[in-house]
Amino acid sequence: MTSTQGGPPRGGSVYGDAVARRRAVLDAAVEILDEGGYPALTNRDVAKRAGMSPGLIYQYFVDKQDIFITLLQEAETELAEFIEALPRDRGVAGLLAAIVPEATRQWKRVGYLASTWQTVDGSGMERESVRELRACSDRQFAALHRALAESADAEGRALRDDPAMVLYVWAGLTGIADTLTNKWLRGGAREELVAYSTAALARSILE
Repeated sequence: MTSTQGGPPRGGSVYGDAVARRRAVLDAAVEILDEGGYPALTNRDVAKRAGMSPGLIYQYFVDKQDIFITLLQEAETELAEFIEALPRDRGVAGLLAAIVPEATRQWKRVGYLASTWQTVDGSGMERESVRELRACSDRQFAALHRALAESADAEGRALRDDPAMVLYVWAGLTGIADTLTNKWLRGGAREELVAYSTAALARSILE
C-alpha cells in the first residue's frame, strides 16, 4: 500500500509547510495500515513514522479516526475523478473492466479496512468528518451512475431503473477488487475473472 499523493520525500523537512506536514501524516498512516491494519493505527505511531511530535498531529486531525476517514475520502474522490475521465464508447462491460484496476488499487490502499474501522470505532459515526465521507460516497456513486448511463446510451441500451442498481454494481466491483487484492488467482485467471464478472454485471443491469 503506497501513497498516491505528491509531497516531499520522507527524509526531507516539512517544517513550516502545513500542507506537507498534513501529507506526511497521511502517508505515514497508509504505511502503518498496510503493516498492521486499522487496530495498529495510533497517533503516536503515526507521529513517529512521520517524524513529528504527537501533539502536532492534532493541528490537522482530531484523532486516528479522522486520519482514516480522510484517507477514505481521498480514495473515493480519486476513484470518482478516474471514472469521470473514462471514455464512454466501450459499452457498459468495457467501462466496468476499465474501472476494476483503479477500484482494486483504492480497495487495497484503504477501502478493505472500512468495516474494521466501523466495528472498532462505530461510536463516532455521527461526527462531521463521517457526514463529509457520506457526501463523498454519494459523489462517487453519482459519477458511477452517470458513466454507466452514458456508456449504455452509447451502445443503444438503457439501464434498469432500480434504486439499488449502483450499489449492486459497486458490490460487484469491490468483490472483484477483494479477490484480486488477496491474490487468490494466478496468471490468466485474473483477466478471465475480470472479463467474465464485468460482462455479467453489465448484462444484469441493462434493459
